[in-house]
Amino acid sequence: MLGLYRKILGHPFVYEEVRPRVVGGIDMRPLYELLPEAARSSVLDVGCGMGDALKYLDRFESYLGVDTDAIAIEAANKRWGHLPNVRFEARTLRAEDIVDLAPTGVVLSGVLHHLTNAEAEGVLRLAAGSPRLARIITSDIVFLPGKLFNNVMAMMDRGRFCRDPDAYASLARQAGLTVQQGLTIASSPTSDRVRYYLMALSLSEAAHATGAAHTAGPEVTHATTPDAAPAASDGRSDGA
Repeated sequence: MLGLYRKILGHPFVYEEVRPRVVGGIDMRPLYELLPEAARSSVLDVGCGMGDALKYLDRFESYLGVDTDAIAIEAANKRWGHLPNVRFEARTLRAEDIVDLAPTGVVLSGVLHHLTNAEAEGVLRLAAGSPRLARIITSDIVFLPGKLFNNVMAMMDRGRFCRDPDAYASLARQAGLTVQQGLTIASSPTSDRVRYYLMALSLSEAAHATGAAHTAGPEVTHATTPDAAPAASDGRSDGA
């Protein structure tokens, strides 16, 4: 029964039409404002879903979106596949992607709350291995004190590893990254029923000095699709 529930939540119509109405609207502009111009040359979007990042990104040399959800990738190609230098692939993130693309910006919208601590740290370390990295940005559902509706939606989410802000920041630090900015935002300017936690990450000084974060990690074998549950982050990812 739970599997059917999560499958329904992942359907493009539910994700695009139903979910925003439940949470009171979704606007992930604040997430992409954390990605500076220097990071927008080569963009790697992990767990890209239906390509919602391209609602907010329009200046880049190349963009690659990967997601394990073939239905979401099909929808992304229909919406954005005509754009130059844009690719979507239904697969996991691989170490070769970091080597071949050397992304300047990595987007993890609605990804970390689908992963265990070890898996999340692995993805972050892998992304941090890009020699041209300027910024990693993340967005996720979040547990917050006193936010009953938000927390119930988070518990209903397809992602099973929702955390509080400190726990998300700890994952980044464990992966050799510095949290340049961490903030909680409402799902839209007109509704704060559901909130998301955003991080802007860069390599820590220690990682720069030792090169530890530039060690290629293993292939990411678990789904990193942004969730389509009403509480999901943006879905990109307007969600996650």
